[in-house]
Amino acid sequence: MATIIRAPHGTARREVPIDEVEIPDLWGIAMWLDKNGQDTGCKDVLECWHLCHDLLKNLRGDTDAR
Repeated sequence: MATIIRAPHGTARREVPIDEVEIPDLWGIAMWLDKNGQDTGCKDVLECWHLCHDLLKNLRGDTDAR
């Protein structure tokens, strides 16, 4: 099973199987930022969230998934 190394240079270094990688749901944070006039911050958080999902799909070899 393929793994990734989390925090490779830190004290929390650990190997995690790709199937166990979880991406926090940042939607609530983005909506709070949007509601409080932080449009740029909202867009940045959502972009990061989407990027994480795209990277995880690539690690899993699921590049065609939407």
